[in-house]
Amino acid sequence: MPTRLTFNALRHPCAELGCNRWFRNLSGLTQHTRTHHPSLGRVPPSFAVSTGSPDHLGQDYDETDHDADMFPPATKYDIPTPGHQELGDVDGDGDDSDSSGWERESLGPESKRCDASGQYLSDDAPPPLSAERSSDDWSPFRNWLEFELADFLFRQAEMPAKKIDTLLEIWAASLLALRGEPLFANQKDLYRVIDSTSIGEVKWESFVVQYADNGRDGQGSNTAPWMLDSYDVWYRDPRKVIHNVLARTDLIGRIDYVPYREYDSTNNQRRWEDFMSGAWAWNKADRIISEDPTTAGATLIPIILGSDKTMVSVATGQTDYYPLYLSIGNVRNSVRRAHCSAVVLIGFLAMPKTTREHAGSSAFRNFKRQLFHSSLTRILCSLRPAMSVPEIILCGDKYYRRIIYSLAAYIADYEEQVLLSCIVRNWCPKCLAHRESLDDDALRHRREHADTVIEEFDFHKLWDTYGIVGDIVLIKGGFKDHLVDWVERYLIHIHGKTQAEKVLDEIDRRIAAVAPYTGLRRFPQGRHFKQWTSDDSKGLMKVYIAAIEGYVPQYVIFTFRAFLEFCYLIHQNVITQQTLVEIDDALRRFHLYREVFRNAGVVDTFSLPRQHAMKHYYHLICQFGAPNGLCSSITDSRTDAFDQPEARQAHRRAR
Repeated sequence: MPTRLTFNALRHPCAELGCNRWFRNLSGLTQHTRTHHPSLGRVPPSFAVSTGSPDHLGQDYDETDHDADMFPPATKYDIPTPGHQELGDVDGDGDDSDSSGWERESLGPESKRCDASGQYLSDDAPPPLSAERSSDDWSPFRNWLEFELADFLFRQAEMPAKKIDTLLEIWAASLLALRGEPLFANQKDLYRVIDSTSIGEVKWESFVVQYADNGRDGQGSNTAPWMLDSYDVWYRDPRKVIHNVLARTDLIGRIDYVPYREYDSTNNQRRWEDFMSGAWAWNKADRIISEDPTTAGATLIPIILGSDKTMVSVATGQTDYYPLYLSIGNVRNSVRRAHCSAVVLIGFLAMPKTTREHAGSSAFRNFKRQLFHSSLTRILCSLRPAMSVPEIILCGDKYYRRIIYSLAAYIADYEEQVLLSCIVRNWCPKCLAHRESLDDDALRHRREHADTVIEEFDFHKLWDTYGIVGDIVLIKGGFKDHLVDWVERYLIHIHGKTQAEKVLDEIDRRIAAVAPYTGLRRFPQGRHFKQWTSDDSKGLMKVYIAAIEGYVPQYVIFTFRAFLEFCYLIHQNVITQQTLVEIDDALRRFHLYREVFRNAGVVDTFSLPRQHAMKHYYHLICQFGAPNGLCSSITDSRTDAFDQPEARQAHRRAR
């Protein structure tokens, strides 16, 4: 018989208070300590600003000394600058300016801290005492072993329910002689305990939506199959999700509790960066206080939503998803873009399907719109009470605050914007410009105007004249879709299809031949993709001008250059008044140079919603801060993660 190994139990506990991790050997314990509990107190003061060699640490450095691995490079630490302090007086001497020359003007009265009953505290009051969980409290699990087993079976191994039952039965049989029992009776017992967990992620819930004839569809007795189906919508309570985000201690110093404006003290220029630096948050907080003075001192929580349909590999067993995400405007852009759980998955929207016979019917299209808006209304209903009357919650800095919610922004591509704003495709979701002359100046959309025209005109008039879908009960971009395609059409128009194909092949070879470089994506097959993503477009932007140089007129190059300047300017982390001037100049040059495509007969009209949207960036930046924190690439990257085990587990658990 083969030699059997002796089971090596977990014998070494982590000494860090509240950690409760155990390890089989000291090596594992040491690695865990270095990774999760670095001894930051041993770092000399010069470490925080050191960016050079290890000699700058002010200590003897030995490459063989593995304790040095406990000190990550200084650049990994997020060291808050004075410009990111919550209060205006960042230096404590009455001067609002910081060392970088920026001055912050905060909206008064400030967001105030309070106790659990809502009574405001003085500025120097310590955090109220709160009950702490005991270090050996594993509830609803009976002990640490139950927690570790549940974590392994459900999260790490993603073991199917039948296999969990098989494992527990084998385990029970092995314990018969000792009259013992396994930690869980069966998979139902395991899932019941997991679902009763009161801390951590918010549990999933669901509701069912069915078609209800409102008398407008004109289907009569011809009932389509989709009218008889029911549609499941899975979601997590957004109110509880927001509570979890605000309670996170790792976000201390990276959340803005009050709207503010920042200026350059040298030239008095305004700058926009995070969401709370925009005019929307300032005006909204001011309006709430003016309408109800009792809300003074409450903290505004702007709610940012986003959704993005996606398809993933067949290997996951599910080919399409419609995830819904939530974030809050108080979290700074750098945190939101870093995906530090500041953008949270809160739902899977239903995706109704039907036969080809009924897919193009107006009734089915209207139902999909109504399903989308009704689902959002149902998911967000828990937020409604605290949109007018503040509620009291505990934040990560251990202070309570009275908070008030407000729907602020929705991250979406154009197709989703059409669905969200209930407009007709090829119209603008932000202004009243006619779809055949989108470059004309026009007033911005307002709810009051939409309600008025819906009340006054029939559905056909709304559709044809105003581009509005009136029978709904409410609550990729210009680079690839336009410019790259225009170049291909231009080459075919000038050289004919056969010669143009040779030129395009040479352009692809140039793109594929780009040398590897940090931050530069390679395209081994040129520009040919089955499905373009935002990362594809941003990567190709960096090499495309050089690839087409010599094959197109200079005005085409100028068009691309102006467009790319516009894109790079709006993607800056910080946007100043001078940047806004440069953005307007790039847009003006883009509109001027793109006429080369119309003069060549390649394009009949520039009345294109995606290009027209560029005109609105100036206003949107002033309202909501730098677009870098609200870009659709944030939801794209979250959606791309659906091929990862954690995302598949979330969807499986929701279902």
